[in-house]
Amino acid sequence: MNRYVSLFLFLLVLLSGVKAQSVTDYRLLFDKCGMGSGVLKVQCDFTIDFAGCDSVALDFGGNFEELSVEELTVTPDTLRYRFDPLSKQIFFYNAGADMQRVQMEYLFMNLTSVFMYNNSGAEVWECIYGESAEYYYPMRRAMPYSGEVCFSVPDTMRVVYQGGCDATRWQSFDRCVALNFAFLSSSRYEMRTMPGDYHCDVYQLKGQQADEHRYNELCRLTPLALQWFEKTYGDVYINPKYGVHDYPAYIFHSGNAAFNRYNMGFISASQKKFATYPDIYPIVHEIGHRWIGEYSMFIDSGERGYAFIIETLNEFMTLQCIRDIEGIAVYENLIKECRDSWDKIKGTERDVHPVEVVKNNNVPVTYRKGVVMLDSIAREVGYDTVIDTIVHFYKACNGKPDLTYDDFERLCKFIF
Repeated sequence: MNRYVSLFLFLLVLLSGVKAQSVTDYRLLFDKCGMGSGVLKVQCDFTIDFAGCDSVALDFGGNFEELSVEELTVTPDTLRYRFDPLSKQIFFYNAGADMQRVQMEYLFMNLTSVFMYNNSGAEVWECIYGESAEYYYPMRRAMPYSGEVCFSVPDTMRVVYQGGCDATRWQSFDRCVALNFAFLSSSRYEMRTMPGDYHCDVYQLKGQQADEHRYNELCRLTPLALQWFEKTYGDVYINPKYGVHDYPAYIFHSGNAAFNRYNMGFISASQKKFATYPDIYPIVHEIGHRWIGEYSMFIDSGERGYAFIIETLNEFMTLQCIRDIEGIAVYENLIKECRDSWDKIKGTERDVHPVEVVKNNNVPVTYRKGVVMLDSIAREVGYDTVIDTIVHFYKACNGKPDLTYDDFERLCKFIF
């Protein structure tokens, strides 16, 4: 064998054995007892494997660098670390032993929850990747990890969390996305559980509940949408890889009416919009984010194609779901509404190509123009072809760190 080939094979074997850094064996206590609105006391222990590197950087902190993290203590005292609130990162340094157990205690201020939800008697704690992110415990995006989590809450509150069992008792978790959860005022929220095979809990603000017809419509559409997405993507909703152990719970709040969110395991949405909007198809869109969304397709805000991948593809698939469930006439009407919305901005500065929207800040393009363009392609090459292409992209790239639009373009049979 040629000695250069032998050297190449030796290096290949050597490199394949390089161990990656990891942070494992978390033990997390989220304590709301005695805390004010949007304030959480956190006890967080974990083990770092430096894997021979000098340091490891973890995401940690919130939008307001001087307010998000308070009273931080890190032990053991011999551990060197540096917390950089501006970059939302905490750095730990290797002191000579690759394995290091870390203990942290601090107060975290979730100011987004205060501004958006506090009038609802709700606090929604979610990790939104990008500039608005709030990392309320040290973690790294798309890094598999495991551990135990427990919530301590006063009797006046309840926890909504996708852990699969009582959130106020220690339970194990194994996932590659941030933990998302919500605290709700027991006196302000009514909870009902959907009948049938999909036991989704529905939390509504007392005195503002949707009428029975609208609630029944939610009970009808939810299982149909779940079944459609599961069959289409060939991937069931419940997936421990993403920390999803049960079907989604719905939390309806009185915050910004436009602020509907899929929180990886539960959905937060506007109570007013749920009760009064002409239809509840936006809820189907949130269900679809289990497959196409920022918790499964890891493209960063600011990247070319960000809004197209995270939102446009999901909205198109949502409308395909509605097309199959509700019929062609309903679908064609929705496409017409999308086209009409796009027509209103044609020729203006906002009328850019959907791929060029790098933040989710252009509704007429991301949710309307992009959908119309995909629909036009589907009418030419066939709806099944476009759907199969998006499914292929999901299967190839879900959970892939540092996703880019080039990944989508490379895998597609058509160039958008």
